[in-house]
Amino acid sequence: MGRRWFGFLIPLWGIALGVLLYGVLTVLGARFGFLYRNVTGFTALQQVSRWAIGVSALSALGAAALVAGITALRPASWPRKILLVLPAWFLFLTLLGLLMFLLQIGTVGPFAALWTVGSALLLLIAVTVAGLRMDLPSRIHKWVQALLGLGGASGLVAGLSLLLAFLLAMARGPAPAFAGLQGSFGPGGVPGFLGPPETLGEGARAVPPFGTSGERFRGEPFVGPFPGRPPEGLAPVRVAPSTMAVGGGILSALALLALGAVGWSRRRWGMEDVPTAAIWGDRPQEGLRALGAGAMLSLAALLIAQLIPVPRTNPPARATIPWDSPQTQALWQRACADCHSNETRWPWYTAVAPASWLTVLHVNEGRQALNLSELDPAALSPARKARLAEEIARVIRNGSMPPADYLLIHPEARLTDLEKELLIQGLQETLSR
Repeated sequence: MGRRWFGFLIPLWGIALGVLLYGVLTVLGARFGFLYRNVTGFTALQQVSRWAIGVSALSALGAAALVAGITALRPASWPRKILLVLPAWFLFLTLLGLLMFLLQIGTVGPFAALWTVGSALLLLIAVTVAGLRMDLPSRIHKWVQALLGLGGASGLVAGLSLLLAFLLAMARGPAPAFAGLQGSFGPGGVPGFLGPPETLGEGARAVPPFGTSGERFRGEPFVGPFPGRPPEGLAPVRVAPSTMAVGGGILSALALLALGAVGWSRRRWGMEDVPTAAIWGDRPQEGLRALGAGAMLSLAALLIAQLIPVPRTNPPARATIPWDSPQTQALWQRACADCHSNETRWPWYTAVAPASWLTVLHVNEGRQALNLSELDPAALSPARKARLAEEIARVIRNGSMPPADYLLIHPEARLTDLEKELLIQGLQETLSR
C-alpha cells in the first residue's frame, strides 16, 4: 500500500492539482500578459510555463491511461467488468473533451471546459481507486513512474517559470491604472462608457459593445479598473503580481512533491516483480468484453442525460430592425440569426442531450452578447452605434463569428470574403438608421 501511495497516487494527484492551480492562475492573471508584455523576459517565461504545464498534464494523462487500460483488461464477471472499465471510459470522455478543443466545438462558452475538467476529475478518482486495489505488471509500473517523473519535472519548470515571470513584474512596479471610467448599460444589454475617451491610459481598450462576451470576441484583454460598478462580467480581477508569484511557488512545491514521491518509492520499495500473466487474461477476449462494457456505459449515460432537459425558447421580438436591404437581412438570417435573435431554428438534434446542452448554451450566450430581436438602433447613441458596428466587423473578419462548431453542422453559414464585407456594410448601414 505504501509503495502505491508514494509511487503513483501522490505524484498523480500532485501533478493534477498543479495543473488545476495553473488553470486558476491563468484565469486570474489573464490581463497581466497584456499589462506587462513589454517587461523583458515576461512573455518568454509565460510561454515556457505554458508548454511545460502541457507536458506535465499529458504525462499524468498517459500514466492514468496505462492504469486504466490494465484495469479494463483484467478478467472479471460482467457486473465487475463494468466497474473495471470505468477508468478507461472516463479517459475516453476526457480525450473527447480535448478533441472538442482541437476542433473548436463548445469553446465559445464553458461547455468544452466543463466537459473536460469534469471527465478528468472522474478519471482521477477512478484511477485512484484502481491504483489502490490492483497491482501493475513490472514493465507497466516502470512506464507509469517514468511518466509521473516527467510530469513532476515539467510541472516544476512551469512553476518556476511562472514564479520568475511575476517576480520580474513585481520588480517593474505596479501595472498602469486607467481611472475615470464608468460603466453603463444601453438597450439590448449593450454596455458603454460615460467617461470621455481621453481618460483611457496608454494601451487601454474601451468596453467591448458585446456585453459579457465582448472580451472573448475582441481577442484582446480588457483593462480597468472602474471606480463605479463595472458592466457585468467585465470587471478586471484585481490580483496582485505577488499573489501570482505565490501561486507559482505553490505549483513548484506540488511538482517537487510529485518528483520526491516517485524517487522515494523507487529507492524505498524498488519494483515489484509482478508478471504480466498475473494481471491479464486472454487479452483479445478481455479487450472485446471491455469494449462491450464501455458501450453499455455510454448507452446508459446517454439515456440518463435525456432526463436533464434544457429550455429551447424563441421569445417574441421586442424590436423591429430597419434593414437597409433584403440582401443584408438574408445574409444575417443565414449566418447569425440562430444565435443572435429570437428567431432560432431548433433542428431535431437540439432535443437530444448532450447536443441540446451545447446548442442551448450557444444560443443563450449569443443572445446575451447581441440580440437584434431586442435591440432598437434608434435608442443607441452615435458612439455606441459606432462601437457596435466596429465590433461586428471585427468578429466577422477575424473568423470568430460564426463559430467553428456552428459551421460544422451549418455549412451554408460559411460566408465568402465578399459576403462578409456585404454583411458588415449592410449592418453598419442598418445600425446607423
